[in-house]
Amino acid sequence: MPELPEVEVVRLFLDKHLINKTISNLKILTDKSFIGNKKNLLNQRIIKITRIGKQLSIHLQNELTLLFHLKMTGQIIFFDKEKITLGHPTPKLNNQPLPNKSTRLIFTFSDKSKLYFNDQRKFGWVKLMDKSQLKEFQSNLGYDLLNSQFTPKYFYQQLQRTSRPVKQTLLDQSYFAGTGNIYANDALFLAKIHPQKPANKLSFKKAKLLHTHLVDLIRESINNGGSTARDNKYIHPDGSFGQQQYHFRVYQKEKEPCSVCKTKIKRIKIAGRGTFYCPHCQKK
Repeated sequence: MPELPEVEVVRLFLDKHLINKTISNLKILTDKSFIGNKKNLLNQRIIKITRIGKQLSIHLQNELTLLFHLKMTGQIIFFDKEKITLGHPTPKLNNQPLPNKSTRLIFTFSDKSKLYFNDQRKFGWVKLMDKSQLKEFQSNLGYDLLNSQFTPKYFYQQLQRTSRPVKQTLLDQSYFAGTGNIYANDALFLAKIHPQKPANKLSFKKAKLLHTHLVDLIRESINNGGSTARDNKYIHPDGSFGQQQYHFRVYQKEKEPCSVCKTKIKRIKIAGRGTFYCPHCQKK
């Protein structure tokens, strides 16, 4: 968390607000949160913002890229110039001034707007890379779930490579880039597949059904602004919350009645991750 939809919602927001802005300063409050020489990004204009899986890339005019990975608790907060000119010089998040105790990096643009990188647990990071470094770093990722090459055939072929539980396989970013715990749980429920079923035992028909539900869930979540879980760590760059959590099928619904058959949702652990399923609808 955040997963593909959450990072895509951030990308869409930043794409509207950061393109053609020039970075005038970077203040590093936590050294481990930034990797690279900050001098190489100063006075550089942002020309493009892309995403693969859970990784967000801000491309600069000098052909370097700022690669963001939010990990568990990373946040990107934008404070725009209009708020400054309207007499609100102190950025706030949930009515608390920024920077706060979780702020690790502060990007300032030439128009005085700012971008804050917050990360409570310090697992996230920002790396400045050239094209070859970026390509090498992302070379181990599978196709992004919204990539046209992420087809039912590709999905099935990847599943056939391993006998691990299908739930565990869905979270492997080297197989599929972007799938996380929330959408793996809910997609398996919609496809009526037990999360412990070996991935290579799925028929092509079942794999195709799972592919359809997975992609549909990703698009649904993007339309709903992503998922803000109970810890409220995921927020949009303007401080607002996502709404997909109100549409969870089984995720975080342990002991609640299944929406289809009313059987109580069960929670187990697979590869250390909390896994939610309906014992009736998803027979082993």
